Amino acid sequence: MFDKLKLKSKSSNITASEPVTPGQAPSKRQIYQSRRNFGVNLGACFVLEKWIYHSIFPEGAGCELEAVAKWTKDEGADGAKKRFEDHWNNYITEDDWKWLEDHEVTSVRVPLGYWEIGGGKFTKGTKFEPYSEVYSNAWDIFKKKFVETAANHSISVLVDIHGLPGGANGSDHSGEQSGGDAKFWNDEESQLLVLDLLGFVASDLKSYDNIAGIQIVNESEFADDPKKQTRYYGAAINLIREQDKEIPIVISDGWWPDQWAKWVQSKQGLGTIGVVVDHHCYRCFSDDDKKKAPDQIIGDLEKDLLTNITDDSKGVDYMVGEYSCVFDGASWEVNNSDNHRDQYVVDYGNRQGQLFAKRARFGSYFWTFKFESGNGGEWDFRTMVDKGAIRPEGSLKGKNVPDKSVFEEKLNNAFGGHTDYWSKTDPKGKYEHERFKEGFTVAWADASEFLKFNGSLIGRVETLKIARLQEHIAAKGLLKYLWEWEQGYDAGLKEFESSL
Repeated sequence: MFDKLKLKSKSSNITASEPVTPGQAPSKRQIYQSRRNFGVNLGACFVLEKWIYHSIFPEGAGCELEAVAKWTKDEGADGAKKRFEDHWNNYITEDDWKWLEDHEVTSVRVPLGYWEIGGGKFTKGTKFEPYSEVYSNAWDIFKKKFVETAANHSISVLVDIHGLPGGANGSDHSGEQSGGDAKFWNDEESQLLVLDLLGFVASDLKSYDNIAGIQIVNESEFADDPKKQTRYYGAAINLIREQDKEIPIVISDGWWPDQWAKWVQSKQGLGTIGVVVDHHCYRCFSDDDKKKAPDQIIGDLEKDLLTNITDDSKGVDYMVGEYSCVFDGASWEVNNSDNHRDQYVVDYGNRQGQLFAKRARFGSYFWTFKFESGNGGEWDFRTMVDKGAIRPEGSLKGKNVPDKSVFEEKLNNAFGGHTDYWSKTDPKGKYEHERFKEGFTVAWADASEFLKFNGSLIGRVETLKIARLQEHIAAKGLLKYLWEWEQGYDAGLKEFESSL
């Protein structure tokens, strides 16, 4: 572990990412890392939550730390270890994986606690240290039963470091406490521990093609002045990049999407740091939402979901790491809305999916996959899929790449429209319209490679666009009209999808 004095220096001069190989088509690994995802969270598997899986909690335990402590006291480390391993091993079956594949799920987000990484390797000095033996096989089970099995079904895994020492927020899903304060941000020792952990994760998982990304924090607490978060984020990015130049790194937006768009934009310049900003969409917790009827909440999504982002979020990729189809009970009482419950639930899920496809193109992950007892209603993935409330927006599975004549027609039409517009708008202007054509061609080629892999769409559009623009600059020079290349790339993606 590096000296804490280096923490601040490690967070500056953030290392660039290399999401694609210059001059080459995206590889299968790079497609896994950059495609649009229709995903689901495997909630309460490795980070326990009592409301989802209750039997793993002994009487009186409210969080995972309390559960493992009591089972260890009552049954010894071996007994507790068997209980936990049985839960992990039996949480998801081969039939479950097949169901996910059949329903076009492309990715699963797996919440993990720091206490499980490396089989308890990173618990020294933490509250979980006395129970590290219980978790000695957790990391191997995660890799074998989750990462490797997911790959057999062409499903990626988003590695979500969900539980941090002290908690990144005051909720009980940190694993250490049933509510309270977020202590992680004021504890340098804990941050150093996790940074060491993240380097290990990046190195140890690098051999797998189907890792969609590494999420370095879940639901960071809101901070008007996020100095502590930016220091941790910057250092984490650099430590991961020392091991893996390509892997997407996911940060939390701390419930303020624009704050982190600005931060990413300020760090990128002409290159990309390969970061995805994670936003969570729930409309059932705030007092304001509880006063609204379901139809009003659905109608308000257009104006309050990932809107008002600086420079139209240029250069920044978003995902929605958690969402549901749940309204609070108080909302159902407004205007007797419960009389139309099924339709509102479907409308809500569909509207979210439509907006995610436009504003969070890296993908969305429903919370949550399954419940121990029955189903979780509007929290339950299968139930909502079967109801038609959530579905893979813009699915292209089974589609073929358009032939060359379609490409040429689309290119000529788009190029003609671009040149005509500027000829009329600024007839005396001197432009470099060929850049538009080159951007269009590169985008079409990238989109074609993604489509060939199970009908995939490009999700990290901003990251890939920046990376390909760097290739263009290297070949043609840093000239005035790069925006024409960028417009061409955007047009190429749009026209490719419209031709299918």
